[in-house]
Amino acid sequence: MSALLLKVSPYLAAAALVFGVGWYAGGLPPKAALARLQAVDWQAKAQGEEAARKTVQAQLAQAQAVSANNSATIERLQNENAQIAADRDGTLTRVRRLEQLLVVASRPAAPGVVVPQTGGGPGAPGAGGDTGPTEVERLLVDAKEEAERNARRLDALIAEISPQL
Repeated sequence: MSALLLKVSPYLAAAALVFGVGWYAGGLPPKAALARLQAVDWQAKAQGEEAARKTVQAQLAQAQAVSANNSATIERLQNENAQIAADRDGTLTRVRRLEQLLVVASRPAAPGVVVPQTGGGPGAPGAGGDTGPTEVERLLVDAKEEAERNARRLDALIAEISPQL
């Protein structure tokens, strides 16, 4: 038996050593320690879920604020666009009227017909709603006439200087 004991003794010593180390280190956790670890794990998960919920709520609130701001900006820009379009339409109407007046003013008058320079004379009797050209229109016609006079004077000056060169 002693020979058998000598052969098995290293294995028994190793098993005793493993059992002793396991016992010393705590071995298998008891149910209370396992329950405590599970509670800590569940608490950490709950805190993580709460933090995620708060983050999502903050992002949602921010997205709603941005959406409200965008809606207000879009409405303001639509109103400005409508006002600009109305101003543009009015300006186009005035420009077309001025173009018509410039075309009429650029036509040479028939011999014997007196054309007033400023158009400030009284309107034709029974002319109804047309009160004649506005002040801006008169100023444009005057500016066109002055440009024509300046062009004639420049042509005369060029004709006078050209032979001297």
